[in-house]
Amino acid sequence: MRLKHSLALIIICISALFIAGCSEQNAAALKNALKEAEEQAQTEQPKETDPEDVIPETEADDAAEPEEALEPTDPDEAIAMTAAVAAQIDEAAKNESDGYKYSEDGKRIVDLIMFMGQSNMAGAGGNAEYAPKVPYDEGFEFRAVSDPTRLYPITEPFGVNENNLNAIMDLPGAKRGSLVSAFANTYFEETGVPVVAVSASAGATDTAFWMSDAVSYDFTERLKRAIVWLENDNYVIRHKYAVWLQGESDAVDNLSADQYEENMNTIIRPLFMNGIEKVFFITPGRTITRKDYFKNIINSQIKMSRESGYYALGTTVLSAISAEYMVDEWHYNQTVLNLLGRECAKSVAYYTNLKKELCVYDYYNETTFIPDGFDYGGDVHVEPLNLDDCGLRKDVTN
Repeated sequence: MRLKHSLALIIICISALFIAGCSEQNAAALKNALKEAEEQAQTEQPKETDPEDVIPETEADDAAEPEEALEPTDPDEAIAMTAAVAAQIDEAAKNESDGYKYSEDGKRIVDLIMFMGQSNMAGAGGNAEYAPKVPYDEGFEFRAVSDPTRLYPITEPFGVNENNLNAIMDLPGAKRGSLVSAFANTYFEETGVPVVAVSASAGATDTAFWMSDAVSYDFTERLKRAIVWLENDNYVIRHKYAVWLQGESDAVDNLSADQYEENMNTIIRPLFMNGIEKVFFITPGRTITRKDYFKNIINSQIKMSRESGYYALGTTVLSAISAEYMVDEWHYNQTVLNLLGRECAKSVAYYTNLKKELCVYDYYNETTFIPDGFDYGGDVHVEPLNLDDCGLRKDVTN
């Protein structure tokens, strides 16, 4: 009976450690403990144990309680059961060295990011064939509307099926290829943690649309569903962010910078109430015919990013992109979307890694953007990208 209890305890300990996550070194130590138990069984001289480490057995317990099903009926069964658990531990240890990050209890660590905005976020001018591929297991899409039961690999066009007829939706063909794949690749390279991306974008939408009750409920529900599913399916959400590319329709509405800021603060409130830590702006660029059409929106987003802890600048690089990289009056091609994804991901990853917003180049005002509230000196200088190296050429005539 003593042997059975000893072996059962070892099995319980090994199983518990496997559930919590165990290193190869711990697994080896447990196997050694099992070997000692076998030797004790052969000599019928059980090893003394600390009373705090095991539950003492009593004659009354032996007489009154039947043996639990967990206990094997003989040492061979115990060895076989323990070997199976040890093999699982070895596999867990192998997985922990696969280059990915895990929590102490063995759950995969991810960062949850909402991709929100209007048509350039949706990828109306994109082309899925020219978007980069996201390696398996280095970036995921959670389809909060069409299938909130699993994670999908990030593929383009991103979010093509995430349409709510009563709120956030695009017409068929409106999503063609987005910035999200390029973002996910760069973010993983910088942080070692995959993005779980959630789509919430629709073309031709102003801030009045995003403030409406139905739309606010829709994007908040998408966020909540992602959180609940991940937390219940062996993932740990390390950070929650939103990336926002929007404002073109508000420029059409002649919305002032102050009113745009007020509207944005209303839009993001439910996001922060449900765990979002920061909203990163990708500022709009231009139209084919008017370079400064989005002036009020751009400067409002830059001001919010400098002064408010709720916002940060992802990138302003669209202000440096010439009209030749647009497919129509409003929309940028996939080459530009790939650049946007990479540049914004660098800013988000920098904040993730250092808990500090990145100083970026302000392409609209042609100066260095320095966020308030961080220990940057006034002499910080950021060089703009060489757009020739990015496969883009700045148009100096428009």
